[in-house]
Amino acid sequence: MIQFDLLRMGDSSKISIADDLRVDLELDKIIAVASNGDKLISETWSSMLLLRDSSEDAVRYRQEAVRDALANRDVIIKMYSIAKDTIERVKKELFIFLLRPDDPPAVAKETSRGIRILLDGLEEMLTLLKSSPSFSSTAFRGFISSFTANINDQFISSARGVASIFDTSRENVTFSVKIGGSNYLKDPVLLVPREGGSFLSGILSLGREYTYKLDPRDEAGPQIIYDIKKWVLHRSATVLLRSFNSMMKFFEDLMKQLSFYVGAINMSDFFARIGLPQTYPEVNPGVFAFKDLHCLSLATSTSSKPIPSTLSINASDSFATLITGANRGGKTTFLKAIGQALLLARAGLFVPAESFTIPTPGAVYTHFLRGEDRALSYGKFEEEVKRFRGFANFLRRGDFVLMDESFSSTNPIEASVVAENVVSALVDSGVNVAYVTFLQDFIYNFARRYGERAVLLVPERLKSSERTFRLVRGSLQPGYAMDLWVKLSSNPSKEQH
Repeated sequence: MIQFDLLRMGDSSKISIADDLRVDLELDKIIAVASNGDKLISETWSSMLLLRDSSEDAVRYRQEAVRDALANRDVIIKMYSIAKDTIERVKKELFIFLLRPDDPPAVAKETSRGIRILLDGLEEMLTLLKSSPSFSSTAFRGFISSFTANINDQFISSARGVASIFDTSRENVTFSVKIGGSNYLKDPVLLVPREGGSFLSGILSLGREYTYKLDPRDEAGPQIIYDIKKWVLHRSATVLLRSFNSMMKFFEDLMKQLSFYVGAINMSDFFARIGLPQTYPEVNPGVFAFKDLHCLSLATSTSSKPIPSTLSINASDSFATLITGANRGGKTTFLKAIGQALLLARAGLFVPAESFTIPTPGAVYTHFLRGEDRALSYGKFEEEVKRFRGFANFLRRGDFVLMDESFSSTNPIEASVVAENVVSALVDSGVNVAYVTFLQDFIYNFARRYGERAVLLVPERLKSSERTFRLVRGSLQPGYAMDLWVKLSSNPSKEQH
């Protein structure tokens, strides 16, 4: 049995807020480039980018395999094509999926036809792998080793011989049975047909033979013979069907796992076409840093290199990056770029940056203000809180939460209090936060409390007032909303002037 695991996904399922991540981080644009119209690649990339769990070892394992796939791109694409074409040919030419299980002769014939098609695919795959010894990754070397240990020319030839017994061109399947007590039939045995006309078959046919012919007027006889044939073929049909399903599963699993790497090849071509840098992320506890990181969804939309961002945070524990400043300064784009790169990194893929280092391959969660939430309303604020609570219980140390104007659908006083409580709880629990917000009271109080673990970023503006759409570290400014609230509350009469 061929054993392989090219993805090392384990039993991890999709993250609980997969749909929100797809929308907030514009993942469909990225997946569309990787899939290039291939539905299976799209599904596989969606699963890999939205994995709930990913370990450092799994990230390195997939990174090594992605490098290997890019170095052997023609072989990977050909392997994927063989698997895909073989499955499509089976589905096109066979009617096995429409057969009734109580018709063993028909099942045996159709299944044997399917096995011969699958053997064609195995033979083509074997020929390809024999001439492709240059793979170096643990994933692909393990696959090739297991494949060649189980599949060789002798196996394929023997399997074809067995399948030919049930060839549809043969009028009858030869078998023998013994007669037991009370004339019950027992011990059915399929017989390998002798090729007529050969010298060997002539010798084997010498000697006494006993034959029996049904009387043409015997109406029940043919049905009895057919029932005996069904009984004899039942076990063989079951074994054939099990073998067929096993071979089909091999090709289906291989096609699915290879689709991830074909998508990586497509994405690498896109990077090269528009000149995006391509780097494999590193995992280094206490460091979150990147140089010239580009927003990939924006790059796919414009087919050009967006303005990159650079950031370096050294923190012995979790941290919060607070992003504020004027609208249309690149804040949300910066947040999306981080989220997309984190998901690519966890999947073992390259990211559009000169360098990218993460402290942990933790899960990514987003809490973005929806377009319909931007009007002030307590009902919408309550919805925001409920949406956050929906994933809060799944958070673990080392995870990332990306927040875009969260809790801003209520007044600044209440929003600042909620934001400070939420972000403080996250950071104290070991969760890393990146938060686009205009809540100056929250920023001021939180930054003073957490010191170096709070990083403030603002849009860069040149002396000429020109915007660069880059984010730079900003200076802490006190907020006045709380002071104003206290002042008005203590002198309500002044509010009327």
